[in-house]
Amino acid sequence: MSSFIALFFGISVSAFAGRPPTLILVDKKTNLLHVAEYQKDDSLKTLATFHTTMGKVKGDKAEEGDLKTPEGVYQIQGRRLPPALAAKFGVMAFTVNYPNAYDHIAGATGTGIMLHGTNAPDRMKKDFDSEGCVVLENSDLLKVEPYIRLGLTPILIFEELTPEYATGQRSEKLHAFFNSWIKAWEARDIDSYMNHYHTDFASMGRNRAQWRDYKNVLNKKYRKITVGASAPYFFRHPKYTMLIFTQDYQSELQGGGKGLVSRGTKILYFAEESGMPKIVSESFTELMW
Repeated sequence: MSSFIALFFGISVSAFAGRPPTLILVDKKTNLLHVAEYQKDDSLKTLATFHTTMGKVKGDKAEEGDLKTPEGVYQIQGRRLPPALAAKFGVMAFTVNYPNAYDHIAGATGTGIMLHGTNAPDRMKKDFDSEGCVVLENSDLLKVEPYIRLGLTPILIFEELTPEYATGQRSEKLHAFFNSWIKAWEARDIDSYMNHYHTDFASMGRNRAQWRDYKNVLNKKYRKITVGASAPYFFRHPKYTMLIFTQDYQSELQGGGKGLVSRGTKILYFAEESGMPKIVSESFTELMW
């Protein structure tokens, strides 16, 4: 893996604001799109299922123009409507943040991946008839629309959606890793803290070594750090996991004065390295009051 490019999302609210998130699961093997609701035990409850057509070429998208649908965890970022939307995309289209930070590790390229409708209903008789997008009948897309929260709703695209990912399972390994990371951060234990980071980690224009130096400076500046982490949601995929949670951060200066206080949404990407989850990207968007 080469350098890792962190990706920041335009989220203006704190995580899911107390509402259980809905997510979209796409199974390339069965050409089914499922709308699911995240449950308190990390399980998933399917709410609706629709037939979809996807990229004309099978496999995971790797480069511009390969006509493949990407596989991984993405977020729905925006909505486009006619007349600004080309007629072939039907009643509306939702943009997807491909390539995301993880895709940059693999050198994946391409743009314009969307979840959209179609003005040619006969396309839906085919399983693979798009240039890489996920396509629904217009009437089905209108049924999915109310479940989508721009900037937050994840869309997970699988080569094959197995029961483990279709129904969701609590991962004690991921929860323990997450709690250990928070504990090390609060303790200002730089060695333990950095042990949670992937070799190819990058954030805020810093690589892993630069991130360590940056955090070391802060650790010396503050005598106390408190990190509140609430409503963590783990969106798991065979390639990696995306975690979204509400972060409440407070720090106290060495001299006793008030340090930084912030509240907002943090997004972490976890990838396996030497058999353990490691953070490969993180971004934070402060709550806009």
